[in-house]
Amino acid sequence: MLRTIKLFLTLALCTYLLGCGTDTSSGDRADGGDGSTPGVTISSSGGSGSARSSFSMRVTDAPIDGLENVVVQFTAVEMKRQSGGWTKYTLPSPQPIDLLALQGLSTADLLVNMPIEAGDYKQVRFILDDSPMANRVKVKGGAWKDLEVPNASTTGLKIKQDFTIPDDRQINFTVDFDLRKSVKYKSKSGKYKLKAKMKLVIDSDVGFIRGSVHPSLLMAKSCSDGDVDTHNAAYVYSGHNVAPGDIDEASPSNNEPVTTTMIQYDNTTGLYIFEAAFLAAGDYTIALTCNADREVIDENDNGDDGDPNDDDALQFFGVQNVTILVTDTTFLKP
Repeated sequence: MLRTIKLFLTLALCTYLLGCGTDTSSGDRADGGDGSTPGVTISSSGGSGSARSSFSMRVTDAPIDGLENVVVQFTAVEMKRQSGGWTKYTLPSPQPIDLLALQGLSTADLLVNMPIEAGDYKQVRFILDDSPMANRVKVKGGAWKDLEVPNASTTGLKIKQDFTIPDDRQINFTVDFDLRKSVKYKSKSGKYKLKAKMKLVIDSDVGFIRGSVHPSLLMAKSCSDGDVDTHNAAYVYSGHNVAPGDIDEASPSNNEPVTTTMIQYDNTTGLYIFEAAFLAAGDYTIALTCNADREVIDENDNGDDGDPNDDDALQFFGVQNVTILVTDTTFLKP
C-alpha cells in the first residue's frame, strides 16, 4: 500500500540585527549596556581589553521521548580565542533551563547583548551548577532524577568550533542541543547522564523546515502504539537521497541524523506538525518515524541482546529530499 505524506516545507532566514555596544575597559567588567542581561560579570585573560562588538546567545533543543523535563542549570559561558585566552561571562545566579521545553523554533535567552572582543574564536564552554539535583530529568509519569554531567562546574559542556566575531557588530548565536543523542540512560543503576551533543550556529546563516503529517500515518500497525500523540519524530540527514539510519554511537557512519524533532499536534492549525530549526544552507533528506521511543540510548546495552528497544527497530516512512536556501522561501508540495 502506498503511504503518502502531506509535507509543506518552509525555509526562513533570521535577519534581525541588534544595536552594537561599546566597551573599552579591561580586566573584570560588570555589563551595564541597554537591553543586556543584568548582573553578568565579565573577566578576560590574554586579550586586548577592547570589546567594541557584542553578541547574544540563545539555547534550543532537539527533544527525546520518555522524559517530561530535562533541566540544565547554567552558571557561566566561556569563549576561547584562536590566539589568546578566555573571556568568561558569569551569571549573577544559576539559571535553570528546561531544554525539553525548547522544541522547533522555541529558544531561551542565556546571554543578551554582551560585549566581546572582535577576532577569531575556537571554543565555547558552558559551565553548570553541580549541586545535587541542579541538573535533573523527570520521567514521564514518574519522579525527578538527578542528571549526571561530568565536569559540570570545571570544564563544563564544550563546543569546539571555529567562528569569527566581526569588528563593531552584533552577532546572534543559537546553541542547539540534541537531547536524543545527549541523554544516556544507565539501566544498571537507573541513572541518567548528559554527554552533550550540540552545535553553535549564527542565526543569519540558518533556516528551518516545517511540515505537516496526516494522523493516519501515526497510527499504523508498524507504529510503537496506536496513540496518534506518542513516539512520533522527524529525522533530518545531511545530503539528498540518504538512506535513513538511527543514532548509533558505536557505528556513527550508519547515516546518523544531523537533528531530530518531534511531530506534535498544533492547536492553532489543527494539524500534526514538525519543525526542524537552525539548519545551515544545503541539501537534506527528511524521514519520519512513529517508533521514536526505541531510540533511547542505554550506556549499558551493547546492542546484541535482542532487546526490541534497540535502535535498529526503527521504521521510517515519508522520505523526501529538500534543499535549504536561507535567502529564499521554498514550498515542497506533496
